[in-house]
Amino acid sequence: MSEADLREGLRAAVGDEPPLDFDADELIQRGRHERRRRRALVAVALVTLALTGTVLTLPGVLEQRTVVDAASGPVLTTAVSPAPSPGAEPPPTTAPLPTTASPSTTASVSAPGVKSFLSGYLTGRFVEVVPEAKVTAVQVNEVLDADPVHFSAIVQFIDRVGPSGVVVRLTAPSGRDPFDRFCDEVECDEPQWREDGTRFAAGVTGDPATKVVLSRAVVHQRADGSVVQVTAYRYDPGAGSELPRVALTVDQLVRLATDPNLALP
Repeated sequence: MSEADLREGLRAAVGDEPPLDFDADELIQRGRHERRRRRALVAVALVTLALTGTVLTLPGVLEQRTVVDAASGPVLTTAVSPAPSPGAEPPPTTAPLPTTASPSTTASVSAPGVKSFLSGYLTGRFVEVVPEAKVTAVQVNEVLDADPVHFSAIVQFIDRVGPSGVVVRLTAPSGRDPFDRFCDEVECDEPQWREDGTRFAAGVTGDPATKVVLSRAVVHQRADGSVVQVTAYRYDPGAGSELPRVALTVDQLVRLATDPNLALP
């Protein structure tokens, strides 16, 4: 069969069919439009999924969390230490140097320590200087309202004359001349220099009318400027009862005042 015969047969087969009710060109255009629309929808869906995944991974969307501002904190930097060369000794480890407090130029006096020392020492020393006496009590006080501040020890004792007492006053070095103060309190002799470079003076208090000596005292200024003053009475400082004479002699007072162990630490 020739090509002309085949074409003629096909035309005869469809010659009785009604004409098509659509435009082929319009159908092709509609198909192209739908294809572009599907591609656009797919692209939008992909973008939406990407954005949703990003939002869900952000902190604070699913739960509230504390946010730390890194800009407000210190910046940490790291550095790689150079490797030591072969045979080189490692650098010494730097350690903080120990700090030592500078010694005080003036040693502080511990009041409890001074009181304990004076109480114990005077209890034994007093009976060595005054063998006929028996110590009944030793009371030590720090006199803060005096000028200068000092320690005062009252040694109460009893001897063949009767009960009495002695006051031992220890004063640290000060700017005030101790003999000026001493001579204001008693009728003092002229201060004398001793061979060891210290100064010494003695004095009394008495009744001007009867010329009776009521107390006797000595003062000794040490080489370091500290002062020891010892005073004995013609009466009992505690009870006030009178005695025939002052309980201690000048020599006994001097032995106590110049005792090198009777001093502030």
